[in-house]
Amino acid sequence: MDTILDVELQIEQDDAIPKPVSIHCHSACNLIVWKSFVVEENQVDWDNIKKYVARLMDRLADLLHDYQQFAPLVALVELPVASSHWEKIMGDQDWHRGRFIMQAVKTYDGQNTEDVKRRWLGSLLTSQYTPRKILSEDFVKLLNDASKNAKPPKDADAQLFGRYVANLKLFLEKGTPHEMAQSWQNELMMDINSLLGKSILEDSNFG
Repeated sequence: MDTILDVELQIEQDDAIPKPVSIHCHSACNLIVWKSFVVEENQVDWDNIKKYVARLMDRLADLLHDYQQFAPLVALVELPVASSHWEKIMGDQDWHRGRFIMQAVKTYDGQNTEDVKRRWLGSLLTSQYTPRKILSEDFVKLLNDASKNAKPPKDADAQLFGRYVANLKLFLEKGTPHEMAQSWQNELMMDINSLLGKSILEDSNFG
């Protein structure tokens, strides 16, 4: 993992409060690993847990900012046993207003903290990509699908919008989409001349 900084912290299990055990700075994110302990969950003040985690994450973020580390903040919480309370905390993270991301590492279910860390801090995965040429037939299909439920833009005339779509389909089907603009321009010119009752606009007035 191409980390900028790795710090392992020494902790002691002295209460039910989870503890940060390591800090990892990377160009992708700043990651804090937390360790939770096996406790009687009904005897824990979970609101206090959330406040403690949020407060410490904020302090760590401020400290990292002092060292010019501004990447997003991620908290991995190791869970030695299944916990409905932790699932609830991580399932609705509005309580910390999106200041960081929390993810459980279910060690009780075989998940490995190092593997999860590697996915956050490792190199980006890449796959071979072969671009495909977009043909007029592809646009026609997309246009047909989209126009079934398409509505004219605000303040646009519905009939004019329909005519534009029909013209676009026609020239795409003919395979000459480059002629669409000139055709539409000529059609508008004829409409304006017809409305005025005389031939005022000519091709030279457009373009």
